[in-house]
Amino acid sequence: MNKYTYLERRSPDLHVVGEWDDSESEIYPVGPRRLVIELTGPAPAGITAETLRHAARYLGDMTDEFNEVLHVGGHQIMARRYTEDLLAELPRDGDAYHRGLLAIRDDLVERGEASPDHVLSSAMRVPLETLHACLEVARKRTA
Repeated sequence: MNKYTYLERRSPDLHVVGEWDDSESEIYPVGPRRLVIELTGPAPAGITAETLRHAARYLGDMTDEFNEVLHVGGHQIMARRYTEDLLAELPRDGDAYHRGLLAIRDDLVERGEASPDHVLSSAMRVPLETLHACLEVARKRTA
C-alpha cells in the first residue's frame, strides 16, 4: 500500500496542492503524481499563463522540499520572488507604475536588503543600467 505526501502553497489568489507517492523511485528529483491549482480570489479571466507561472514556481518549491534539495543562495531567490510578486501588482505604465517601482525599491531597503538594485533588476529581468534608467525616470515623473 502506497503512502502519499501532500504539500501545498497558498497566496491570496492561488492555492496549489501536490501529492507525491512515497514509494521508491529511480528518478531524481521526483515530481508529484497529482497537482491541483485552485483560484481562491476573483479571477474573471480564469487560470491564465501568469497563473501557471506562479503555480510552476510553487511546484518547483514543493518538489525541492519533497526531494530535500538544498538551495545555495536561497535568500536571493526568496528576495527576487518577493519582488516579482510586488512587480506583478503594479499598473502597466503611468505615474502609478513609477511610484510603485520606487516604493518597491524603498521596501527592499527598509527590509535591510544589501543590494536592492540587484534584486530589483533581477526580478525585472533587465540589466542594472536599465533599472537605473527606469528609477531615474520614476524620480523625475514623481517629483
